[in-house]
Amino acid sequence: MVGPGRVGSSLALALMKRGWNCDTLVAVGDVESEVKELRNHFPSSKIVQTPSALGSRFDVLFLTVADGKIEETADGLAQNAGVDWDGKTVFHVSGFIKVGVLSGLKKRGATVGAFHPISPFAVKCAPERAEGICYDFLGDPAARRVARLLAMALSSRLILLKSERERQLLHVASVIVSNFTVIGTRAAEDILAGFVDRRDIDLLTRGLLSSTFSNLTNSDGGKALTGPLARADATVISSHLESLANKPALLQFYRSSSRLGIEMLIKEERDPNRRRNLMTIKKLLEE
Repeated sequence: MVGPGRVGSSLALALMKRGWNCDTLVAVGDVESEVKELRNHFPSSKIVQTPSALGSRFDVLFLTVADGKIEETADGLAQNAGVDWDGKTVFHVSGFIKVGVLSGLKKRGATVGAFHPISPFAVKCAPERAEGICYDFLGDPAARRVARLLAMALSSRLILLKSERERQLLHVASVIVSNFTVIGTRAAEDILAGFVDRRDIDLLTRGLLSSTFSNLTNSDGGKALTGPLARADATVISSHLESLANKPALLQFYRSSSRLGIEMLIKEERDPNRRRNLMTIKKLLEE
């Protein structure tokens, strides 16, 4: 595991729970305190701080360094004369960086691919974050076989992709689901902060997020939407827009998000009267 940060350490621990052995951690650039923490979690693994110290006692190598360091690290590894890359599999775990950055290792005989966990990793050494999720894969057929074994070991689903374009779109979709939920929730908390107690805000947002997730899980399409959008209530939406008039960024967020919701509802609506109401709201949001 080269770069055992939040993703790398969590993935390594999750695989070790399922019987895989982590031979070596390459803690590139980590300070001594971070290396000490890793030793506590990986007492039987060798921990080194330079890729050049990597031996050959491994079958699968994960590059879990920051996106901007993947190509440089891969090229450095490819120049390591002390490693026989024939028969070894190399994955990077980025959802954005192209598989082609591993071409130097492929020329040395490794099979390569991107094995990207579709899950947020907020802290180090959290194996539960790497289990029971979805991973996406793009790469060599031989690397795909290893990716299937990894996903099976992690009780996870493997999404096989055909192109870098598909990887890009999946990454965008993942960011929308994860980050935009956080952004919307934090924006709502800021609105409430001036007049609602902090504990009540936490209770309110947790309750809304829980019920929203339940709606998403049990309803298709726009049926998961509630409130003035679902009711096609132009009066309430107009009032919301007025309330946000002095918060231009939030107003734009509300308008654009609501427009996407309205388009979803219009596509599914069969009642002509309700459809007209939805079209009225769409025009209101576009003003």
